[in-house]
Amino acid sequence: MEDYNSCRTFSREHLKTLREFLEAHPHVLNSLPRASQNDFIKLCAYVAHLRSRKAVDFFMSTFRAIESIGSQHDIRLVLNGATTLGSRNWALVLPYFVAAKHIPNGDDFFEAWLQCSQRLADRDIDVAVTFLHKTPGALSVLGKEAVLRWGELARNALKNPQFMWKAARAYLEESVEDRCGTTPERWVFNLEQASIIAQRSPSAAEEFIRSGSRICLLLTEQETAQWVQEGLTTCSSTAELGSYFSGRSLKSLDTRDALIQGETLKDRIGSLSLICQAYLARPVKIRSNRGLVGVKGFSFGPVTDGRVIYLPEVVQSFELMKLMALHQATLLNIEGWHEALKDSVAWPADIHIEADRKLIEIFPGMARHMRRIAGPLLSEGYPHSGHVLPSNLPWWGDLLPHLVSETESTVRKIKDGLPESSDLPPELIEKLVDSLLAQGEREPNALLAKLGLMLDNIDFDSPDAEDLGENVQTFFYKEWDSILSDYKLDWCLVRQWTPSDDPNSFARNLTERRKGIISLIRRQFSKLKPERFRKFRAQNFGDELDLDALINAIVEMRSGSFLSDKVYIRRDKRVRDVAVLFLVDLSASTEQELDGVRFLDIEKEAMTLMAEALDSLGDPFAIYGFSSEGRFRVDMLCLKKFSEPYGDSVRHRMGNLEPRTLTRLGTIIRHGMYVLEDVAATNKLMILLTDGRPYDIEYGNLEYAMADTRKAIKEARTRKIHPFIITSDKKGVSYLKQICAQTQSIVLPRAEILPHVLPALYKRLTL
Repeated sequence: MEDYNSCRTFSREHLKTLREFLEAHPHVLNSLPRASQNDFIKLCAYVAHLRSRKAVDFFMSTFRAIESIGSQHDIRLVLNGATTLGSRNWALVLPYFVAAKHIPNGDDFFEAWLQCSQRLADRDIDVAVTFLHKTPGALSVLGKEAVLRWGELARNALKNPQFMWKAARAYLEESVEDRCGTTPERWVFNLEQASIIAQRSPSAAEEFIRSGSRICLLLTEQETAQWVQEGLTTCSSTAELGSYFSGRSLKSLDTRDALIQGETLKDRIGSLSLICQAYLARPVKIRSNRGLVGVKGFSFGPVTDGRVIYLPEVVQSFELMKLMALHQATLLNIEGWHEALKDSVAWPADIHIEADRKLIEIFPGMARHMRRIAGPLLSEGYPHSGHVLPSNLPWWGDLLPHLVSETESTVRKIKDGLPESSDLPPELIEKLVDSLLAQGEREPNALLAKLGLMLDNIDFDSPDAEDLGENVQTFFYKEWDSILSDYKLDWCLVRQWTPSDDPNSFARNLTERRKGIISLIRRQFSKLKPERFRKFRAQNFGDELDLDALINAIVEMRSGSFLSDKVYIRRDKRVRDVAVLFLVDLSASTEQELDGVRFLDIEKEAMTLMAEALDSLGDPFAIYGFSSEGRFRVDMLCLKKFSEPYGDSVRHRMGNLEPRTLTRLGTIIRHGMYVLEDVAATNKLMILLTDGRPYDIEYGNLEYAMADTRKAIKEARTRKIHPFIITSDKKGVSYLKQICAQTQSIVLPRAEILPHVLPALYKRLTL
């Protein structure tokens, strides 16, 4: 070993360590060409600062890495590269050897790749280590020609390494993931945006590359730049920036959705459910994918957990949205794909292509839609051509095998762990589980524990348990937390059911006592009645199915065409186009008497008079009573649906109403929005009758309750629903100003005038 003593960087202790290692493993140097033995010793010198045991591990790992390369490359060339990188930092050596084993032989690519590694190391060691670690995957996913450009993009991003090293490292990791559908050109743009974000927060720039850039895949570059600027403008703290640019904040998703020019899921979910149900011959649940934020591998595209189809809330076109839904529906029919992915038996692209193939077998016309959406990404013969796809296709989304497995495991654990819940409605259990999953919790035992707490907080033995029967429906709603300045997802549980319609004398006595007022109101309202109605058939939206159009659509679908969504009848009122939802407070305070009459009875009288008048007018109307007792028990009593005729059953339900508990008004308004959502009317009113301010068990202080109610009212107005609050609380003037505009509420000087005021107020609101 002529150069043995030339390793001046060795301390006496480490020189002894190396000598002992070589004496214990004489084959190490003997197996190397003589010209390369000195290079190996130089590599060993780079770890002279390490402790003896760690240094010995490095010696052996380095030798084994060299040995594994064998004759694939010129060993002297490989060792020269290792010593060059090792001179920059010893941590580069082993990742370099591992990557070198995967470099194709036979051209100048190895040297070009080595130079790229060195240039990256000159700017940031951590990024260079990531480049080496990810090279094998990049060669597999991107191909040899694109790997050098991949590395150069990371290097260009490191012009300011102090701020951008995290984002550059994230780019190298994320861009080689199979699920990533971002083009190289878009990555250039994303890194430019990350450099802007990094000036405020390097960690937020990393979050943007890892997650935020994917929630912007549906945006143009100009729209993405607007989204970035909005985040930088509205977020003040580092934590807020991280939440926004990772996509965990609902503010970031709302901003994204507002920028997308296209179709919204809430407007199309009925049509999509019908299409998927016709395709699979069974009901299919479709919901927003927002609840999956934070799930590992989720990139904000379409996805399924094996039971539910999750879609983006806004997509550029309905054609793409339908294709997303049908692709995920096809995955529901492919058994075992998640196990194949977990066991590395199949690649994600293989699963997606198989799903497209099955879809086209049933609907040949789908190939044409795919080519129109994907453009040059697809060949004429897709999916049978077998060509390599350059990136993810727009309708594919994510394959999350762990999400599917965990969901199945969770359902099994619930059945095994909660035997006492066997009598509960299965739909309720499913929705409780979906709620927890939407909050980001995925560990089965934690889910089971949280579910148990939720069930403990739900009063299944309430006095109205028998009334619920099998007609109970459950819904989850978000709630605005003014302290967090964000929503709590799926926070409140609404139980909706139809109360008893046992015969009673309330309506009959009222009709006899108020006969004159009822006749007067009917005459006044009859003057508002439209002359005639008009039906529009084969519409995208409507309040009932057009059976002829649906049959024609299914026939066309079976002949290879796309299933049309124009299968509804829409009624158009030529003069009036008004629908109103009345929400009646049933809180315990309505038990209070005014001159010997309970406020609840005043409400019931007012609503009965209104119902009699509206029945003659013909305006669609619905009536719900409400109360609450904590976020897991917000009760909505359906007294009359929009689709239900007014008659004795409705009168008896109103007569049977009794005071209940509290008032979680924000959740009540959000459920009212759901009830009104599918009603075909240009003018939608939501009139709330209440005797006091919003209050519930966990609402805490009044500010929290008012902020949530105010937010719910704003949400309703953005959906073109007009809430109006009528209260008898004399203190209402102060808090109503903080909840809604003066024109959206009224404080009654005396509660007993409500039956006289309500009809007049309705006329004013609808003229």
